[in-house]
Parts: sequence; structure tokens; C-alpha cells
Amino acid sequence: MTVPVFPDIELLLLESLVPLNPSIRFVTVMPAGDPETTTARIHRISGAARNIGADQPIVDIDVFGYKNDTNAVSASARNIQAQVLSFAGNKFTNGVIQHAFVIAGPRQVPEANPALVRFSATYEIRVHS
Repeated sequence: MTVPVFPDIELLLLESLVPLNPSIRFVTVMPAGDPETTTARIHRISGAARNIGADQPIVDIDVFGYKNDTNAVSASARNIQAQVLSFAGNKFTNGVIQHAFVIAGPRQVPEANPALVRFSATYEIRVHS
């Protein structure tokens, strides 16, 4: 019997979002210092496999930028939301996204660095190998 290995959702989303957003730097860990460009951090925060066939990770995508670009950062976060939702049914090199749900849409959240603005969104993504 072959046991499926679920894809790493962070890498799957990186693979799918980077080509669609060439002006955004995508990371899984924020680099030290201030970002040079709009930066989106993809981070699995929770979720679990409900059965042997599918994983359902909960993922935060935080988009960071400078305060003087608040409208552009907000627009980037909303574009990423539309793209994540459009991935349902698509096959990628390391897995298939069956469905994507918005738990909390892009919203501005407090940021420790007063020069930056951050928009955060949370998604549940059903994925299988």
C-alpha cells in the first residue's frame, strides 16, 4: 500500500503565486531589516489531515509594505486572495489544491515597525498529493 505524502503547502503556494506577482517578494520567514519591496509571508499556522486522502492546512498570508504605499499593499493582498481562490482544482508540481476557503479576508493589522503597514489574510486549503 502506498501512503500519500501531503505537499508542503507553503512551497506549493510559493510555486503558484510567485509567477503571478513578479513585483512582490514571497517568503516563508521575514528577512532581517526593512523589506526593499512589497513582501508577502506565507505561513502555515494550523490545520490537519482529516483523512488519509487530504490535508487541510490553515495558512496566513501577510503582505508588508511601506505606509506611504498602504493602498498598493491592500490591493496586493486582495489580488493574492483572488489568486488563492482561483487555484481550486489546479494541479501543481507538488500537489493538487482541491478547494480554498477564506477564513479571514485581507485586513490591516498592527505592525511593530511604524514605517510599515501589514495586511493579513487567513485561508483553509484542502490539498492532496
